[in-house]
Amino acid sequence: MKLKKIWIAALGIAVIAVGGIYAGKAIHYQNKGIFMSNTTFSGIDIGGKTIGEATKAVNTALSNRKFTISENKKSVGQFSAQSAGIIPHTKKALALALKNQNTWAWPFHTKSVEATSSNVSMDSVNEATMNKLTNSIISKTSQNRVATKNANLVYKDDKFSINKELQGTQISKSRLSHVILTAFQSGKTSINLNDAYVKPTVTSKSQKLKEAKTQATKLSEISITYYLAGHTIVVPKSQISTWITFDNDKISINQAKLVTYLKSLNSKYATITKTRSFKSTKRGTVKVKAGLYGWSIKTSSEAKALSKLILAGKTISRTPIIQGSGYHKNGSDIGNSYVEVDKKNQHMWVYKNGKVVVSTAVVTGKPKKGTTPSGVWYVWNKQRNATLRGYNDDGSKYASKVSYWMPVDDTGVGIHDSSWQPKYGGTWYLTHGSHGCVNTPPSVMGKVYKYVSIGTPVIIF
Repeated sequence: MKLKKIWIAALGIAVIAVGGIYAGKAIHYQNKGIFMSNTTFSGIDIGGKTIGEATKAVNTALSNRKFTISENKKSVGQFSAQSAGIIPHTKKALALALKNQNTWAWPFHTKSVEATSSNVSMDSVNEATMNKLTNSIISKTSQNRVATKNANLVYKDDKFSINKELQGTQISKSRLSHVILTAFQSGKTSINLNDAYVKPTVTSKSQKLKEAKTQATKLSEISITYYLAGHTIVVPKSQISTWITFDNDKISINQAKLVTYLKSLNSKYATITKTRSFKSTKRGTVKVKAGLYGWSIKTSSEAKALSKLILAGKTISRTPIIQGSGYHKNGSDIGNSYVEVDKKNQHMWVYKNGKVVVSTAVVTGKPKKGTTPSGVWYVWNKQRNATLRGYNDDGSKYASKVSYWMPVDDTGVGIHDSSWQPKYGGTWYLTHGSHGCVNTPPSVMGKVYKYVSIGTPVIIF
């Protein structure tokens, strides 16, 4: 009985002793403010260290940590955290990890245990250094990369369909920076370039793309008819389909392609740049090069206007927006009211509704410097009692007063009376010609001014 009591007493003393050691160890870690043995932080041993000691050890190790870059399981390079511009700031994270440390669990730290910091941010990045590194990686691995492509609409075999996205091998600089930083923060030492590829932002499963396909199909079926200078042009549905595109999550009209189409109409129908065959009064049919007179489709403005109408999804019948002069719905060009100036014969005729209302000899420009420019021009202004200014052949200035002034081109050439000319017609112009204008006898210029309205074509040849 006595022996049993002795054993019980000894056991009690042993338990107290072990408990004392257990408690003492726990209190030791608490009072000393150190990490328990076998504690790691980002894979770095900090057991037995204070916050200051652990911070120094961790920051040094992290700055020098090496990372391997691989692509498709093949190593393509290596770098350090320091060369990536990553600056560890672990003190707060370590302090939180120490605070969360359960010192009473010290007997279980027989193997490495990772300290937790509740995801407290523990680093910053030097953007310039990171930028330099990512540029270097992209540059060294840039060969034979395939661009990533979004899913998109295509028109083929007379219908719209969805072309599936393509996951390419093009590297996203921002994604690469993110992958590097994420690896650093998670304690990984390998970087997979495949994770930094540019990702498609639109896939074939996109609901908006499916809706766009339905909308595009409807728009391609609308009817577009142009009425242009006596011509009726029905735009083919296959042509309309090439203008329809899916961009920024919505259907839009490709302005460049639409402008190209309108330019093709200009090439076929517009008159502004065309050399004309003109039936002259004395010399039969002559070729007269283009001047200011003529019209064309204002392609940029018309493209915008037509785009809005197409997107509205309704039948379109219209005359395109026209710029220039001489446009007639019936397709006529010069018409039967015009001014004809024949430089070879030094004569001018004014036609009104097909009849000659003025026929007069004139004096045109003195060759070669003052030659009156050939071309199909038009009267773009009319002015009474004007003063014409310019330079004589010797460089001196002149200021000539005229009673009637009608400019026709963009260089200052026009039709006006010329009281200083003693005679007209013949070869007088070769030695006494004008500076380019059509000098007209004062006795008939008033009649010319009366019959010729603004916008009247002036054919000079």
